[in-house]
Amino acid sequence: MRILVTLIVLFMCTLGNAQTKTEEPKNEAKILKQMASQKAIELQKELNLTIRASKALEKSIFNYSLKANKILQSNVSAREKSKSLSNLIYFQNEELKKLFTVDQFYKYLSLQNAYVAGY
Repeated sequence: MRILVTLIVLFMCTLGNAQTKTEEPKNEAKILKQMASQKAIELQKELNLTIRASKALEKSIFNYSLKANKILQSNVSAREKSKSLSNLIYFQNEELKKLFTVDQFYKYLSLQNAYVAGY
C-alpha cells in the first residue's frame, strides 16, 4: 500500500498536466523532460550521484513518466490504472537498483517515502 501511495503521489507531481488532453504530445514530453531533469538534479545532490548516474536517472525518470502518462490518460478502470502504475514503479525500482549503490538505493526509497508522508 505504501508503494502504491508513493507511486501515485510521485506521478501526480511529475504529471500535473497529464490529464489535460488538449496539450500537444510534444509539449507534454518537453514538460516531462524538464521535470525529470529537475528531479535528477535534486536526487544527484541528495544521493551524491556521479554525473553519469544522474543522466541515467534522468532518462529513467523521463521514460517511466511517459509510460505513467499513457496509463493515466488511458480509458481503463481506476483499479487497472493503479495496478499498472504499481507495476511501473516496481520495474523502475528494479532498474534503479542496478544504477545505485545499495546505500544510495535505500536512501532513495527513504526519500520517496518521506516525500509521500509529507516530510
